[in-house]
Amino acid sequence: MHDAIIQIRADRGITEDEMRSLHNIIERYRGGSVYEICDARNGFDVYVSSVNTARHIASKILKVLGGSKKESTRYLRVENGRAVYRFTLRIKLPETASKAKYGF
Repeated sequence: MHDAIIQIRADRGITEDEMRSLHNIIERYRGGSVYEICDARNGFDVYVSSVNTARHIASKILKVLGGSKKESTRYLRVENGRAVYRFTLRIKLPETASKAKYGF
């Protein structure tokens, strides 16, 4: 079960260097936190098991490539007397392509 979704979107096409940088950043957390990467319209989605890991990935992407972040929650259920939410972090890449290469 994933607790967070990172939605990476761009109004333009994502360049090859940006895509390589994104994949390098995500691969750092691939061990046990990142479940799945799915293509979506104008970008892709990353399903993550931990909200904190998703926030770390999002902040690293913003630091390297720029853009804006928006965070929202959705109520799922009550488990052991506590409410369980799914977090969605939307990262919108800037209008102009970043010059960053390889994510670092």
